[in-house]
Amino acid sequence: MANFPPLKRYILYCIDRLIEDFCLCGPFLDVGCGSADVSAHLAVKSWQGKAIDISPQVIPTAQKNLSSFPSVRLEQASLFDEEETFNTVLLLDVLEHIEDDAGVLTKVYGLISEKGHLIVAVPSNPCEWRWDDEFYGHYRRYTLDQIDMRLHAAGFIPLAFWDFTYPVFWLMRRFYTAVKRAPRTMNHDKYTGTIASSCVNAWEIPLLSRLLSGDCILWQLIYALQFHYFKDYVGNGHEMIILSRKQEHA
Repeated sequence: MANFPPLKRYILYCIDRLIEDFCLCGPFLDVGCGSADVSAHLAVKSWQGKAIDISPQVIPTAQKNLSSFPSVRLEQASLFDEEETFNTVLLLDVLEHIEDDAGVLTKVYGLISEKGHLIVAVPSNPCEWRWDDEFYGHYRRYTLDQIDMRLHAAGFIPLAFWDFTYPVFWLMRRFYTAVKRAPRTMNHDKYTGTIASSCVNAWEIPLLSRLLSGDCILWQLIYALQFHYFKDYVGNGHEMIILSRKQEHA
């Protein structure tokens, strides 16, 4: 549901809280940047960095969104081509699309400076698996213990686990996936689903989606209340954001 504008804005809201609470800083690497809305958001904060994505479909939109921010470099590239070092790396809705997620975390570890940070967003709770997971080419949903174990194995120390869907967006996804039929293109392979995942909204319902997508004061109130009361309910929602620090060498 990450292509739903109010949820996108709430993810940025949570990232801002992580930046403030844990004193995060650039330069950054935004892996699987999609439309580069997160990179543009960081650029507004005067962060420098780099945005990469393997999908040629999203590059034109990303270029447009970053056109006012020369401090952010955009490349159609794979994570495994990277050799620079960054203070903050973002893997937002990436790990679930990759079979060898442990290999990705190991690669990222080598790209983060000492005392640098990793922000990860992943689908949570295997019991929340729905047709949209298959549509977008997901390999898995993570339990808190599973993602915690993978991060530790790669050398990271998790600092925060926050759900960013429960209860409002969790209820909306339950509604969408119940009332809307799976798209006819469901039979594609995982790679095709992954390539399309950042520019196709499987939950689009005419009129209703448009009515709910506006940025109004009600959404701001929902963000504040949901963050204050429910961010720690990682066992209830369907997606979580995790902040980890690179473990210092002894």
